[in-house]
Amino acid sequence: MTSLRYLLFTTIKNWIKELRKKPGQLVLVLFVVAMFALMVVSTMVSDPTKILDHRNITELYAIIFLVYLFIFLFTAMHGFSSGGSFYSMADVHLLFSTPISSKKILLYGLVKQMGTSLFVGFFILFQYSWLNQIYGITLPGVLLILLGYAIIMFCGQLCAMILYSFTSGNETLKRILKTIFIVVGVLAIAYIGYPLLSESDDILGVAVAQVNSPVLAFFPVGGWIKAAIVGCLSGDFISILCGFGGTLLFVALLIFILTKTHSDFYEDVLQATEVSFSAITAKKENKTMDVVPKNVKVGKSGLTKGWGASAFYFKHKIEKRRGRVFLFDTMTTIFFIITIVFSFFMKEIIAIFIFSVYMQFFSAHTGRWVRELTLPYVYMVPQSPFKKLFYVCLEGIEKIIIEAVLLFAIIGVVVQLPVIEVIVCIFARIGFGLLFIAGNFLTERLLGSTGNKFIILGFYFLALLIIIAPGLAIGGVVGFFLANTGISIFAVVLGISTVWNILMAGLIAFLCRNVLDCAEINNQ
Repeated sequence: MTSLRYLLFTTIKNWIKELRKKPGQLVLVLFVVAMFALMVVSTMVSDPTKILDHRNITELYAIIFLVYLFIFLFTAMHGFSSGGSFYSMADVHLLFSTPISSKKILLYGLVKQMGTSLFVGFFILFQYSWLNQIYGITLPGVLLILLGYAIIMFCGQLCAMILYSFTSGNETLKRILKTIFIVVGVLAIAYIGYPLLSESDDILGVAVAQVNSPVLAFFPVGGWIKAAIVGCLSGDFISILCGFGGTLLFVALLIFILTKTHSDFYEDVLQATEVSFSAITAKKENKTMDVVPKNVKVGKSGLTKGWGASAFYFKHKIEKRRGRVFLFDTMTTIFFIITIVFSFFMKEIIAIFIFSVYMQFFSAHTGRWVRELTLPYVYMVPQSPFKKLFYVCLEGIEKIIIEAVLLFAIIGVVVQLPVIEVIVCIFARIGFGLLFIAGNFLTERLLGSTGNKFIILGFYFLALLIIIAPGLAIGGVVGFFLANTGISIFAVVLGISTVWNILMAGLIAFLCRNVLDCAEINNQ
């Protein structure tokens, strides 16, 4: 293990050293750390008398279980398609050709994947503020939730690797195991939802009780880790022992299966590693992958509408139909469901709206129009750049509008909002979505497509904060003067902010209208 240990620590050391040569990454890292420190300090020094009573902590336990269960199932299901891999292409070239035991290489991959899972879950730490204010969770408690997230990701990746290894050449076994996954998931949903059919007074309380029932604590990995984390938060030693013990035995069993019954795993992970490497490389270079999906919903083919720039809109409509889950793509559907579930637990519309915009930030700042910039066709259409820009983004704008209307129509019923506040929230979310798209125009115009991704992301985030701030400030001032008139301050602030965001989005789009004029400019 000496060489593998040296490789692991040298990789970490070199990554730290590289920050000195890449000031963009260093600035972004320092900015993230500073924001986290500021959030922690501001939460700790806040007035504790502002919140007299915290919400029932069992609600948080239910949220933890649902998040863990979804992440595990979603990650493990990748084993039926592309599989999972703990390695990079550098690992493949350096390790797979050496006379090192496959068990040691597997252990190296497991340790590396656990570190990656912790790094990916860093965003959980930024939930500390509202978790502390609403449920009274301390910083060590948030760190425990992060640890549980890392374990869930780790187990999901390991399970995906096992599933891919044993089902990649056996379609019958793949269908059987996939059916078992779906059936078990449906049974869990039915167990939670069945008592709600006869409950009309306290739906949330009944749902939370069902999710926290001992039956679901036996659900593989998701239930075990949730029980362990809840045990740590509540001081229940038996839950800690059973949860972590069951997970440890599960991991040991998977490793035993992989090493004993399928010891030569090089070929099994090589293809998954190559697919992952191709996706990462394409993302860095802002290119599309030359990989054809195994299953594509073709249906009706061909463009029957559109001429010139408008053809891109109908092209995106076809791509959306082929890749959607129900009305939206997979990521948007996931964020849609998460936001609705959040509204059941959080009855404050301000917190719900902020959370919905937070989710929208991850889904609306990219779109099909970004991929068009990597292809030559949009630049060859003999029409004005602004017209091409409009039609290339029209499908994304349409999705933002539909999503906002459906989302807050449902949230309005859940939270029992007045109609005027529902309408304001719909328009406000549309305004933020348009501004997120316009923010991409700005970064594309100023930084191009091939710059440092960390610098681009940092600039994008800071630019949005600077653009949004005046609208919120003006809305706050106007709301302050109208406080005694009986008008909802929340509606006033959002209404003025919406007008500001839409105007700024239109101005940015107009000023950056030549972003599709010349492909060479975007590649500088």
